Amino acid sequence: MVRVDQKRVGAFSEYLRRAGDVQPFDFCTASEGVVFPNRNRRGVVDYFFFCTAHQFGFWYLKDGRYDRPAFSRVDGIEHKGSDFLSRCATRAWLNDEGFFAPDSLAKRSDTELSAVFSDDQGKNPLPMWEAHLDIARRYVEWFRARKTSPEAILNEANRSAAPLTAFLDRCADMPGYGEDPLRKKLMLLAVILENRPERFLRVTDPEAFMPIIDYHLQRSALRTGLVRVDDPSLREKLAARREVTADEEKAVRDATFEAVRQLVRDSGRSVAAVDYFFFTNRRRCPEMTEPECAKCPVQPICARETRLFQPVLRTTYY
Repeated sequence: MVRVDQKRVGAFSEYLRRAGDVQPFDFCTASEGVVFPNRNRRGVVDYFFFCTAHQFGFWYLKDGRYDRPAFSRVDGIEHKGSDFLSRCATRAWLNDEGFFAPDSLAKRSDTELSAVFSDDQGKNPLPMWEAHLDIARRYVEWFRARKTSPEAILNEANRSAAPLTAFLDRCADMPGYGEDPLRKKLMLLAVILENRPERFLRVTDPEAFMPIIDYHLQRSALRTGLVRVDDPSLREKLAARREVTADEEKAVRDATFEAVRQLVRDSGRSVAAVDYFFFTNRRRCPEMTEPECAKCPVQPICARETRLFQPVLRTTYY
């Protein structure tokens, strides 16, 4: 149904290997108006454990088709979904650095948790808020049942001979993370914890990192030709932005996972660096406007399948 284009992967691997600006993000530097917690402050680990679990569903579905991405205004600035969530969470953290500790979250009512993500009109605009709330409650209970905390998990992992492997194993069934067999959000959390200036997760086994596959990366893989859709029905659904089945979504995501895995291996770049390259390149290949191909650094090796879109399927995975 969907396959990796080996020739295209080879061309992109060579580009990534030679490019001088393919680097990981530090998740501390202000980006696109989003201010992350300052370095060496209390509650930062709790903040990222909680927030990364909620990186999903920032778009609207209408009549069985992708309608638009979620935009909301905070402090007079309009933010896209993921950035909106981060901005709101940072606002709560600045007010109380201990807010996102599991014991603190346990004391909050549903109304209080919803208010954290209020826009300038005092409304919570997250399209899948009920799913967010369900994850938040199960997340708290997971920590309480195990009598542990995010920092305790990191300390335990860092004492291991293989810290990343130990971390991934320890968090394998954590609500908000454990539902996804490809571990998108858990890999993202590990990348954040390793690349923050504090180096919260001291990785000595980087081979345990796997690709971080979200809808931005799937859209890039489809449009650049890193993966090819051979099934005419699925190809038409993607071009029309119509809702797909779980099996169809899995086919695209699995192929993208394999393509990116090969890019990391053959380019010699880290998962974090490759992921951030495609994440930033999404600005030139956005959801709702024509791609700016002339400004794209990979234009000469891109298939320019610009009609294709990421699979449209509601999930808490990404």
